[in-house]
Amino acid sequence: MASIDAEQVHRQIAERIRDPAVNLTIGQLGIIRDVALTGDRLTVRLRPCTPDCWPLAMAGIARSIRRYAADHGLTAEIEVEPVMLLPEAELQGMVHDLERNPTHLRELWTRSYTVSLLTILTQLQVRGMSDDAVASLEMADLPARVGSGALSARMLDALRHWRRELGLPNTGPLLIDADGEPIADLPRWRRTARLALISQQTYGAICRDTRDAYHAQPLAPSDSSAASDGR
Repeated sequence: MASIDAEQVHRQIAERIRDPAVNLTIGQLGIIRDVALTGDRLTVRLRPCTPDCWPLAMAGIARSIRRYAADHGLTAEIEVEPVMLLPEAELQGMVHDLERNPTHLRELWTRSYTVSLLTILTQLQVRGMSDDAVASLEMADLPARVGSGALSARMLDALRHWRRELGLPNTGPLLIDADGEPIADLPRWRRTARLALISQQTYGAICRDTRDAYHAQPLAPSDSSAASDGR
């Protein structure tokens, strides 16, 4: 078993595990409720953003945590707090089905990859790179091209993550689509990718805002809310 403690696991899964529907880490979404490590058994408790949080996305998150655990010589148990409309047994069934056939997640992976690549291309454009220059870039060129800092690191991590999920190489040309085909018409691809970006940003904002409203602590009565005695 790898030498790792619960605090390290919490930090790593918060930073590495991504929701395939919104392309945000589960740390950014704030859905980790508890992480416990007993011997080689990892238990992670998640709280979905809303009661009707997309079950397929939650199952994808659970699958990713199990893969993380296996990479560290651990077995994982994923507990989902009972705020979902989906019964727990049905959710676990979806998780096991995804482990056998993860291609059910491909539509979500494709959108997240497309948005991640568009984000990188926008950053390169801001830094003054022409489309012709971008077309010649390889994956290995990106760290030096997108700049340093936490934001650049997150953009690169997201791109690499979705390439890995889609079975795309982490080396070679930058400009390939989710099927591994070269992107020949970059302006046209950008137009389509922007639609995916708008869709994903909208859904992500709804998830976060609804989470904040649904899980908000009830406000204590204030003096001004006390009943008036008429005086």
